[in-house]
This record gives sequence, structure tokens and C-alpha cells, in this order.
Amino acid sequence: MKLIAPIVLTIILTGCTSAQPILFSPSRDYAVSIQSELFDAVRIDKNDVTLFRDGKAIGYLRVEPIPADVASSPDILKTLRSASESETVKTQALNVSSGFTGFSAKVREYLTGYLMNDDSPDTILIISFPEGEFDEISRTVSSGI
Repeated sequence: MKLIAPIVLTIILTGCTSAQPILFSPSRDYAVSIQSELFDAVRIDKNDVTLFRDGKAIGYLRVEPIPADVASSPDILKTLRSASESETVKTQALNVSSGFTGFSAKVREYLTGYLMNDDSPDTILIISFPEGEFDEISRTVSSGI
């Protein structure tokens, strides 16, 4: 009986551990914090992080350079937003950290966000996650490490 109580307590405490946020920084300009409970595997390519759960891709973080021929970096967001809009795709401004601007576009149950760091307007961060997790993830965007 003395041995059973510690085993039961250990099992209960193990089941109560909370998920910790993990910081991903696909470039020096961007970092995003994501709860570890959302994924169980990660694939990292150059400036691209894809998260998986049960063998299925659930979202990604990608950093793309702004083309040199773009007259103004903020113009790229306007161009991307107007190109994303359609009868079935609606866009909205993102409520993100100070120093960042962007918008999201909803396609099916996924939101894809296009964000720019005001201090580094030569790249754009693209994040895509299920609608239920997207807002929480997009609010964690910060400068990279």
C-alpha cells in the first residue's frame, strides 16, 4: 500500500505538466513562440520551419526576401493583400506586436499571415496555422534571436 500511493501521485503529476512555449526564429528579423502541445515534430529548411502533429503538417513559418524592384517595402503588403482578396478569401489587419505590421487571409480553416518587421523591411514573415491557433501564435511575433 505504501508503494502504490507514490506511484499514483507520480502518474497524476505527470499528467498535469503544462505545455511550454517554444521560440522559433527562422531568421534574425523574426521569432515566434508556439505552445509545444500543438506539434510533435519539426522540419527545418532554409528560412522555413514546418510543424507536424501525428505525421500531418499543421503549420509553417517562412521568411521571404522582398524583391529589389519593389519601390516601397510597405507596398508589398498592400499588393499581397489585394492579390489575396477574392469572393471566398477575406483579409484582415493583424493585431501584432509594436514594430510589426501585417494582415491575414483565411482559406478554409487556415489563416495565413503576412508580417513585416518595421526595422527590417527587406524580408516578410509568412505564417500559416489553423484558425483556432493562429491568433495566439501571431501575437507572439517578435524580433529574431
